[in-house]
Amino acid sequence: QILASNKETASDKVQFMAVSQLNRGAASITNRLQRIELAWLNASLGGKCVSSAVYPLAASYFESGVSLLDDTCWEDHYDLCLKLYVPSAEAHYCNGDFEKMERILNVIFQRARCFADKHNAYFTLVNARVAQGKLHEAIRVGLFVLSELGESFPSSPDESDIAADYSKTKNLLKTKTDTEILALHPMKDENKIAAMQLMSSLILCTGLAKNKFLSLLAFRMVQLSLCHGICNNSTIGFSIFGVLLSGSFNDIKGAYHFGQLSLQLLKRLQANECVARLHTLVFTCINVWVEPHRRSLEPLKQSIQIGMRSGDIQYALICAQQYCIHSYQCGEELSAVEKNMREYGIQIKVYKQEVVWEKTLPFRQVALNLMGKSVNPMELTGEAMNQDLFLGNALEKKNTTLVFVIYHNCSWIAYFFGNYELSSHMAQKGQEIVEKSCSSSFLVANHAFVDGLSMLALARKTGEDKWKQSSKRPIEKMKKWAMYAPSNFEHKFHLLEAESAFLMGENIIASRNYDAAIRKAGEHGFIQEQALAHERAGIFYWAQCNATLASHHYGQAHDLYLKWGAKGKADHLRIHCPL
Repeated sequence: QILASNKETASDKVQFMAVSQLNRGAASITNRLQRIELAWLNASLGGKCVSSAVYPLAASYFESGVSLLDDTCWEDHYDLCLKLYVPSAEAHYCNGDFEKMERILNVIFQRARCFADKHNAYFTLVNARVAQGKLHEAIRVGLFVLSELGESFPSSPDESDIAADYSKTKNLLKTKTDTEILALHPMKDENKIAAMQLMSSLILCTGLAKNKFLSLLAFRMVQLSLCHGICNNSTIGFSIFGVLLSGSFNDIKGAYHFGQLSLQLLKRLQANECVARLHTLVFTCINVWVEPHRRSLEPLKQSIQIGMRSGDIQYALICAQQYCIHSYQCGEELSAVEKNMREYGIQIKVYKQEVVWEKTLPFRQVALNLMGKSVNPMELTGEAMNQDLFLGNALEKKNTTLVFVIYHNCSWIAYFFGNYELSSHMAQKGQEIVEKSCSSSFLVANHAFVDGLSMLALARKTGEDKWKQSSKRPIEKMKKWAMYAPSNFEHKFHLLEAESAFLMGENIIASRNYDAAIRKAGEHGFIQEQALAHERAGIFYWAQCNATLASHHYGQAHDLYLKWGAKGKADHLRIHCPL
């Protein structure tokens, strides 16, 4: 009783020690009022643990508090029940204990008096379903809750729905300058704020499932922000709108504009709980088309800790995932990249964020194959994953993003080890997914790159005109991207142009472009693509009967592959080099 009446003045240390002692003897407390007071203290300390992102301890205090309640507490101590049950479900989700989370959520859904008191419970359920890879169930639950909040959507949206909502959003944006958007009043409608929070959570699962609701959610978030005021999740709304501009509408300049606007808004609102989520969108899907890809590494790395501290476990771990993937894409040393993937993977598994963990595995297996740590270097089977089982599981769960990641990495590893037919086959399967989605990550550009390279290799190998004609599309794409972000794409464009000129017998143009690809890749730190450009130049000069230059480029390629850490690839080149 003394502790309960002085909880505002008692130090945290004293409170934690005292309540822990009282919890140990809770079974001997028979006075109902004293049990209720102790339950309130547990709710308070559990909340403090959540604020510090100490979720195991938070769950322990919430559980202790719940154990002190009796069946009538939902009637006469309703607020206390909510303060214990709702954050307890979230804490168990953050800990990856979905079984306990489910039990607690079921109680909330049965006993809560109104829908508003179930909001946060539903948000936890949606996030858990995403973490478990149950994307379509997460979308179904989320759309139901949004409808209850007054934000309904078409049951089966088509392109005309998306076009109409895009036009509406663009017209609304024309009425506001950036300065006016940044100065908008705070959103006050609780249902709108709740809807914004839920739509922000649904962005991930609709994106992973390549679902058309992604566009409608983004448009609605912008519309609500412009019409009802700004909240923390408005930062996510403007950034995902930028993602759509770069992916679906080919407006790179507009995308970058809204990405920067969302970062300015984040700074104004000091919304730390949105940092990991926003940085994932901006540094993975927007800035890559304008800024050097390497600049994404530090913000993503910082966002891991910020996200963990603010309670956004899911996106903190996505930032870890993307940090590892971007490190690989930027040509960081492979053993260090593989180590980071393995260690972050352990952390991701601890929190049972299955859908996050799965996406890192194909990249880790590619790294292992390149390092020479696999039986068959052209198959993604080894320490990290089994290709056939993994692909089958992804197809069964309709995780379209993961399916694309598998096809993409299969295509690259086949190309690296000289199986152009397999590379092109996998690239085409991946391209079918790209064409049906609005994805705008670096992965899409890398996929166009390997797609073009495999087509040109097959055109030269088979003499079939279809490969030559098909290669024109990825070359044109790369040319456009190189205009906006030369540091990321210029060397890729030059290598595609070199391979195309080689095919056409335009040897001077080919030689000039091989040199440019090698130089530009080196300037911007893409050591793996500098090595590849040297290797392709070696093939070119050997075909021209210039053994001196062929030897030089093959040697440079071998050394750079070793420097990258790709011993398996370097050994393959040494064995299969025609010299």
